[in-house]
Amino acid sequence: MLGDVLLGIVSLCTLVSYLPQAIKLIKTQESNDLSTTSWIIWVVSSFSYLLYAFLCSNEFMLKFETVLEFSFCLLILILTIYYRKKWYKIDKTYEK
Repeated sequence: MLGDVLLGIVSLCTLVSYLPQAIKLIKTQESNDLSTTSWIIWVVSSFSYLLYAFLCSNEFMLKFETVLEFSFCLLILILTIYYRKKWYKIDKTYEK
């Protein structure tokens, strides 16, 4: 029971921590100040934790939390790369 409550808190904190970054990326469509390398490491880390949750645990809340974390990390990484390429193309167009 306590474990479910703690995993619920972790899930809520995960949502609250990644959501502002995702919203800011979507609103500003700029990602030059984000480290792609860091987000790649976060994605690999959260994917490893996701595999652990599904292969080694029967806890629903752990699986839910790891899916949530992986999804947000992957979303932020994809948006970071997408907006960086978008701005790179715009900069190249203005150079000509």
